[in-house]
Amino acid sequence: MSNIFLVFTGLLFAIFASCSGKEIYSRFHYLEGGKWCRDSVLVFTMDSLGYSFDAEYMVTVELTTNRSYPYRDLWLIIDQNLTDSLVCTDTLRLLLADEHGKWLGGGVGGLNQLSLPYRSFIPTPRDSMHHYRLTIRHGMDEELLRGVEKVGIKM
Repeated sequence: MSNIFLVFTGLLFAIFASCSGKEIYSRFHYLEGGKWCRDSVLVFTMDSLGYSFDAEYMVTVELTTNRSYPYRDLWLIIDQNLTDSLVCTDTLRLLLADEHGKWLGGGVGGLNQLSLPYRSFIPTPRDSMHHYRLTIRHGMDEELLRGVEKVGIKM
C-alpha cells in the first residue's frame, strides 16, 4: 500500500512541476455583448521589465467565443514590435472548429475557450519609452462580428 502511495505522490509532484512555467504577461479585452467591430483595435502594451534577455518566450492568443459565433475560423490582423522596434504586421487564421463542426478547445455554459500559439521571441533591452506592443483586430468580412466574448494574449 505504501508503494502505491509513493508512486501516486511522485506522479502528482511531476505533474505540478511540469506545469510550473512562469507566465509573465496575461491580459484580456472583454467585448461587450460578444460583439467585435471591425474598426475596434485591441491594444496590449508590455513594459520590458521582468523579462530575461537570454530566454525565449512563447506568445499565445487566447480566445473565448459563444454559441452565436457563425464561422469555424477567425482571421486576425496582428501588429507587433516584439522582435524589433519596427512594427510588423501578421495575418493569422485561427481554426476554431474541425471539418465536422466540432469546436476545438474547451468550455462550459455555451462558451468555448481556445489557446493558440502565435510566435516566440527573445526580448532585447529597451528603454522606458519603447515598450513591447501588440495590437489585434479581426479581419473578417463582417463589420460587426458576433460571438466573440474576449480576446487576450499570454506569454
